[in-house]
Amino acid sequence: MNVLYWILGGINLLMWGWAAAIYGLKGSKIGRLAETKPEPEPKDIRPLISVVIAARNEQKALERCIRSLAAQSYERFEIIVVDDRSSDGTGEIIKRMEAEFPQVTGFQITELPEGWMGKSHALHEGVKLAKGEWLLFTDGDILFHPECLAKAETSCRKEEVDHLSLIPDFKGSHLFSKWYGAYIFSSASSFGMLWKAKDPKAPQTLGVGAFNLLRRSAYEAIGTHAAFAYVTTDDNELAKRVKKFGLRQNVMYGSGMIAVWNWYESLRQLIGSVEKSLFTPGKAVMTTVACMLTMLYPWAGLFLGPIGARVVCGLSLLSVFWLYFRYSRHAGGGAWYGLAHPLIGLCLIAGGVRGAYRAKVNGGMTWRGTTYNLNNLKS
Repeated sequence: MNVLYWILGGINLLMWGWAAAIYGLKGSKIGRLAETKPEPEPKDIRPLISVVIAARNEQKALERCIRSLAAQSYERFEIIVVDDRSSDGTGEIIKRMEAEFPQVTGFQITELPEGWMGKSHALHEGVKLAKGEWLLFTDGDILFHPECLAKAETSCRKEEVDHLSLIPDFKGSHLFSKWYGAYIFSSASSFGMLWKAKDPKAPQTLGVGAFNLLRRSAYEAIGTHAAFAYVTTDDNELAKRVKKFGLRQNVMYGSGMIAVWNWYESLRQLIGSVEKSLFTPGKAVMTTVACMLTMLYPWAGLFLGPIGARVVCGLSLLSVFWLYFRYSRHAGGGAWYGLAHPLIGLCLIAGGVRGAYRAKVNGGMTWRGTTYNLNNLKS
């Protein structure tokens, strides 16, 4: 039995120690948009940016989102807000913003065609109204710094990229959202080695629903959202296709430039969000096992087995804390968020189990009030 304790502790130390070490060495190579100095071209040749927002029941922050966009220092942009079958006050907010700001165009969707995820369909329909050379896909709960678009356009021009993703801040009163965001993007940054995303030959990539900016020509080259209409992780699939088609891409930290406002307003919502990706029994089992071994066991391992194996678990936890600390220095958030690491593991387990159970009972994956058939659904 002691051998098992050593093995489990060793696996965790190797995994988290490697992630913390390589991110500590390479994390600074992931750019920060806030450090980009806007260098605008003459106004008449600046590209028009079409901001396309898919909004389904987003009344909590949609008005603030639109107002933050309307206040951009960048002068050539339009805002297209698609009301995707909302049942709250989203539609009224869009109409009011449309009347107040000339840059805003509202569009309402009342039915979802077969074979489409709701968000992908809404963005696809929004693009049909867009006139811009560049398309920014974003969500209705995002808040933008006034210089965000100007800095993003400058960065794309200087780096000569076709697609830019930004990792956002997480703001608001709900701590679980902030912890979950730190886990998702610290893991993506370290294990995903995002500093390699700029290399066209490297497979590393990331798409972020809060901020996916790409040339219209690139969007058309990858087949538009129609090419991945029934994929649950549409934002990341877009990024993968950009790389697949040999286009240039960059991922940056958007700390200070964009923020998600109360990403999930309750623990139940957060757990429910996991179901979007983990809705099959196989994925639920794999997620449960992985989380128990790598996110929960190191804490239990502090009290199990020989003293040496306990020390190894302690070192693996120190690696986790260091990873979160370094991430907070680059991307914002609390330096102490590593303490919440096991709680996020429990949320992932609960979400995977609940997702698989609900998919079995409902005959499909349910997300934002719509149930999607499992036969052709991909995550």
